[in-house]
Amino acid sequence: MVKLRYLLDTNICIYLMEERPAEVIARFAKCKMGEVALSSITWAELCCGLDTYNEKDDMVALFGRLSPREFDMKAAEIFGRLSQQFPNRKNSFDRMIAAHAISLGVTLVTNNTADFEIYKEAGLRVENWAS
Repeated sequence: MVKLRYLLDTNICIYLMEERPAEVIARFAKCKMGEVALSSITWAELCCGLDTYNEKDDMVALFGRLSPREFDMKAAEIFGRLSQQFPNRKNSFDRMIAAHAISLGVTLVTNNTADFEIYKEAGLRVENWAS
C-alpha cells in the first residue's frame, strides 16, 4: 500500500490544472497514485473560483488524480490549537489547510511558503515544488 506523503495547497492544484510551471508538473509526475492528497478545504477554495478561474472538467480531472481527504475532527482540534497559538494571524483557509496537513502527518506543498512559515513551529512541514 502506498503511503500518503503530500497535501496540495490551492495554488499547486491550479498549476496542475493549467499544466504549468514545468517544475510542478515534473515533481507531481514522480509521485505514485495515493501519495498526494487534496484537502476538502482546498476543494472548497477551488470551488470559489469555479467557472470564473477554474473549469469544472479540469477540477474533476485533478480530483481523480488525488486522494481526497475530509477535514475531520482531528484537523479541527489542531486548527483550534493553531488559532490559540497564533492569535494575531487571521483564521483562514491557509490555517485550516495547515492544520489538515499536520493532522495527516504529511508535507504541505505550496508556492506560498511565506503564508505557512509561522506554522512550522507547530509541526508543519512545507515544500515548494514551483522553485
